[in-house]
Amino acid sequence: MKSHGNVQQRNHKVRGITEKKGSLAAIVVVLIVAAVIVGSYFFYKHYLTEKIIPEVTIESGTPIDINSFITEQRADAFFVTDVTQIDPNIPGSYGIKVSVGDIVVVTRDVILNIVDTTAPTANPVPQTIFTDTIPSADTVVTDIVDLASVTIEYAEPMGETIEAGERDIPVRITDAYGNENIIYVPFVIIEDYEAPVINGAHNFESFIGEPIMYFDGVTATDNYDPNPTLDVDNSQVVVTEEGTYPVTYTATDAHGNQSEVTIKITLRIRPERYYEPEEIYELARETIELYDICDESMSDYEITMRIFAWVSQNIRYQMDSDKCDWTAGAYDGLVTLRGDCYNYMAVSRAMLGAMGIESITIERYPINVSSHYWNLVNIDGQWYHCDACVFLNMTDITYICCRTDAELDPGNNSYDVETLPEGVVVATESIQDMFDFENLSMRVQ
Repeated sequence: MKSHGNVQQRNHKVRGITEKKGSLAAIVVVLIVAAVIVGSYFFYKHYLTEKIIPEVTIESGTPIDINSFITEQRADAFFVTDVTQIDPNIPGSYGIKVSVGDIVVVTRDVILNIVDTTAPTANPVPQTIFTDTIPSADTVVTDIVDLASVTIEYAEPMGETIEAGERDIPVRITDAYGNENIIYVPFVIIEDYEAPVINGAHNFESFIGEPIMYFDGVTATDNYDPNPTLDVDNSQVVVTEEGTYPVTYTATDAHGNQSEVTIKITLRIRPERYYEPEEIYELARETIELYDICDESMSDYEITMRIFAWVSQNIRYQMDSDKCDWTAGAYDGLVTLRGDCYNYMAVSRAMLGAMGIESITIERYPINVSSHYWNLVNIDGQWYHCDACVFLNMTDITYICCRTDAELDPGNNSYDVETLPEGVVVATESIQDMFDFENLSMRVQ
């Protein structure tokens, strides 16, 4: 029995040892599994952490995008920091937090650098200037684009004057972060010595006690200055006395060049019968259309010939007329189709003016038997004598059209050359061969 009991005791010990070894093995297994799990966790966290870029640099003006902060696009990446509070247009360095993960989430501190390395852009504004009127650099470029403030300056010394010619001048644009761009601006540089041209200044008359329209139809133009100044010196005009007075116009351009034109103004007491010239021109236009005298398709020479032919043949001569003013003489002649040489002159002057042809009145001098009046007509810059009134001794023609001084009959059409307005010079070359007086047409030259 004793021997049997010892065997049982030994078996019990063996089982105990075996059970202890099994428990220890289980513990070891658990520890190994736990170690694997913990290691995997930290390895995965490190893996996720490495997906986040620790320092990111973007160009100013670029949106702050989460994809710029991770090595690959992930749906589980997000900003912890509120990046909407950072202005992407302002360069600087900012500390922010970025997280990646879903079940396991890692957060990493990241440096965001916003930099400006982009040069400004602009468009040139072509310039036309004088040699001594150099514009400010900031006026010769436009459409400047940059997120920062910029400075604009010429990239080369300009001085107070610049050589005349055409060339591209460099303008440097630099932003607040040192980025710069050179814009080449086309310059046309002019030496201006040409004075303005005064247009429309002419001798005229006005009436005492009425406003004098010095600038009516008078303008100044310049080859470069779009708005030259125009002044008038009327200091010698005595507005209360009849007479003829000099008036001087002076035009000045932006570069100081000047021109002058002196005309004469005649002041007189307004006649009892006076019509505004435009009113008389309109009456003349109606007469021209009614009798189909001429039209704008014709040359000024043909228009002049037809007007004087019609006046000569259709105004019935009578011995007396109201000579207070040419407008009254024209009105009487156009309305009644009657009159003397003064009405012939005035009706012709009215019709010429209606067709845009300039003319002035000439009076016989010296007066041999009676006074006589006719027209001096400006055609293509040449002044010619035209007289619609027929004298008894005129057997070869019925009227005078476009004659020179040498072709006049001194008995009928003598005059004082000194009484011609300044700038009016009678043509010296005859053009009689141009006219077919019988058919009222121009001969082919």
